[in-house]
Amino acid sequence: MVPNTICYLLMEVDMAKIRMAIVGCGSISRLNVPGYIEHSDCEIVALCDPIRERAEEKSKEWNITPNIYTDYQELLLDSSVDAVELLTPTYMHADQIILALNKGKHVSCQKPLAVTMDEAYRIRKAVRLSDKTFRITENFLYYPPILKATELLKNGEIGDPSLVRIRTIRGSWDSAQIKIEEGALEWRTNHPGGILYDDGWHKYATAISWVGFVEKVTSIVTVKKTLKDGLIEETPSAAIMKVKDKDRLITIDYSSAPEMPFRTKYYPADEFFEIIGEKGTIWVTRCTGELLDMPPVILLKGDEITSFSMPTDWIEGFKGAAKSFIDHLINETQPDMDIDFSIQVLDAALAVYKSSELESTVYLNTD
Repeated sequence: MVPNTICYLLMEVDMAKIRMAIVGCGSISRLNVPGYIEHSDCEIVALCDPIRERAEEKSKEWNITPNIYTDYQELLLDSSVDAVELLTPTYMHADQIILALNKGKHVSCQKPLAVTMDEAYRIRKAVRLSDKTFRITENFLYYPPILKATELLKNGEIGDPSLVRIRTIRGSWDSAQIKIEEGALEWRTNHPGGILYDDGWHKYATAISWVGFVEKVTSIVTVKKTLKDGLIEETPSAAIMKVKDKDRLITIDYSSAPEMPFRTKYYPADEFFEIIGEKGTIWVTRCTGELLDMPPVILLKGDEITSFSMPTDWIEGFKGAAKSFIDHLINETQPDMDIDFSIQVLDAALAVYKSSELESTVYLNTD
């Protein structure tokens, strides 16, 4: 029989929560943070933002009472913090990730991983030297319709896949419903690219998760700037990716309809995903926007057409990503989008630009 005191201690361990710090309280935090707030095994104990008032505003909005910091390094000295969610500009990621790991914090970092491959390799070295968990936050991989497509694919519903096609349309900015705070888009001009890098990351990660790592890329990128804080739109553009050691292709295309109003609760973008296999096809008909009045997931096998219903609000992917990170920390397992997967996605994203610039096929790094 276990003594009562030991039983009490075991209960205390079982009830321990992951103590999370949110670093960056800008526009995207409104999507990334609710999943952590709703998780019964997570407590947000700190917020960090260079603009203190912004962090204070979010603490009121989320009805929490965390410690508030304006200095990231000071936050990392807080022993009450177990893990950080980095919602910061991409050019800051490498140094911030490495600092947090070196200070003994688990790290979840908003995509993209980094700006250059050299930065990515620096991060990989730090991850491998650390005993803490690292992952890139990728909400598309947790969006319920995409999860359903993944399930159908893994269950062999369409057999061996040969092609993933993902199309994105950018609509009128007048359709945007999400509150975009001052400067929220401006820092993205420090990217190595524009929409094909920042938003394209979602599409590359999703396709790679479905059919495998990429060997080579051929692309045409059209570069032009929008009027929204200098954000680079890059439409029309298209890329073809060959999957390593498989007869599989990925096609990604971007177009724009700047005068077309969109139905969306968020950004003026709409996606359509198609996975073609030897026995059939899977369609995911939406994600960020709600352009099509169709079921969110459709399985086509000859005359047999099966539709699936599920939650389709884009925020569900963010909530799923937060839940996954906390669950993996509690279970001491590695979340999706680990360092090797993230490096592959970064390599593919950069290759899209390099191929267009060189007007030739680009082979990805293998180290």
